[in-house]
Amino acid sequence: MRYILLLLIFCSLFFSCKNEERAESIQEIETFGSKDITYPQGEAQISDAVQRKFIENHFLPWELQSAEVLGILDSFPGKKLTYLENYLRDDEWYGENKKPHKKFLREEIVNNVDMVSFPNFLKKGIVIAHTNLRRLPTNRPGFDLYSKAGEGYPFDYFQETNLWANTPLQLLHLTNDKQWCYLISPYYKGWVAMHDLAIVSIDFIEKWQTSNYAMPLSDKLNLSNSASSLALNAKMGMVLPYEESKDTNKVFAYYAITDELQNAHFLKAEVDKSLLAFDDYEFNGVHLKQLVSQLQGRPYGWGGNLENRDCSSMIRDLFATYKIWLPRDSEDQIEVGNKFELAGSIEQKTDLIKNKGIPFQTILRKKGHNMLYVGNSPNEEPLIFHAIWGLKTSYSNEELANNLKSYPIEGIHQNQDGRLSGRYIIGEAVITSVLAGAGNNGVTIPLIEEIYAMANILER
Repeated sequence: MRYILLLLIFCSLFFSCKNEERAESIQEIETFGSKDITYPQGEAQISDAVQRKFIENHFLPWELQSAEVLGILDSFPGKKLTYLENYLRDDEWYGENKKPHKKFLREEIVNNVDMVSFPNFLKKGIVIAHTNLRRLPTNRPGFDLYSKAGEGYPFDYFQETNLWANTPLQLLHLTNDKQWCYLISPYYKGWVAMHDLAIVSIDFIEKWQTSNYAMPLSDKLNLSNSASSLALNAKMGMVLPYEESKDTNKVFAYYAITDELQNAHFLKAEVDKSLLAFDDYEFNGVHLKQLVSQLQGRPYGWGGNLENRDCSSMIRDLFATYKIWLPRDSEDQIEVGNKFELAGSIEQKTDLIKNKGIPFQTILRKKGHNMLYVGNSPNEEPLIFHAIWGLKTSYSNEELANNLKSYPIEGIHQNQDGRLSGRYIIGEAVITSVLAGAGNNGVTIPLIEEIYAMANILER
């Protein structure tokens, strides 16, 4: 195990404080390594029906008929086209320069979409490079006010989710400049850059749907073919159709590419079977330890930005290894399986987690954040595996509070009670106790105080 140390200095040279007047508080957030936790001894059974449902959900965009798409479009998660109108009227979005989006820039984005002609591009598609699905047809970020605690980078609210290569799509609408496409993915509807997708034919779909699908066991699996200079690093959670190789220890995994007309083709990469999870990949301690070690320590990525993972996408990709389907949104994930409300004291909450929770099968939730219960520490505290940006902080500092009025600081704001709120940044996937943040004189707020629900996701 290790400790993450934070030195909070409530006064700084920026405010001309004398060194001897600085108030310092050292906080220790205990974290555990993948080797420090106890993994399940037995094996959880994943039914064929669960795995079939995963594949059905994955390929859903290709099953949609053009005539029915418009009638059911609102049922898919994600922003409607009318979100553009809301954006045009809202001057409270902040950009990469920490200043509000100017109206003429908002108009450029909105005027690039001809909503009268919707839908103007009804086709099937596929992702050919790991990409982002956006709420607007732009890569420009949309941040809330930077001086608010927990706002600014990385919380770009125009980022809906990442999409791994090989993801099936239902294409709907092109922007006027043909740079962006509004579409339906297996998880959300939204905008994807055209250079990251290709159009699929009926023939492509028939060849692609092999009925054999494997899942990468790491983010470091390189897919390449000698016929092309293009290679792709597969990601955990990415679906790979495959066919058998003459070498019984290997398979040929498929990955999609495009030609100059944006039509999809695919290449085959010969891959060692030991690098992939197949239908019979066992849900046991040995394999779970392998998966946790691949994900732990990787940077936090809000909405999957920069090919990183946030709390819900990390959990989703871990379970996708077993072809267990989870929604992309953290609020939706907690509704899967057998749900319990967590209320009362810290002791009551931790007792319920230990008594009703199932290690590696139970998701815990606080507002905006999901965590995977992975068992108990040596002193019987529930442990969680989670991709987290940071812990809430709350403290008093009169001089800093007075200066904030004239000199706002990113990530710190003053509450009505006079206390200052901020964030203690963790910024990666870690294993901690649910009590992380406790014992720091009230400066950091323990996770357990805000956890209000849990769900055993395999109890359906």
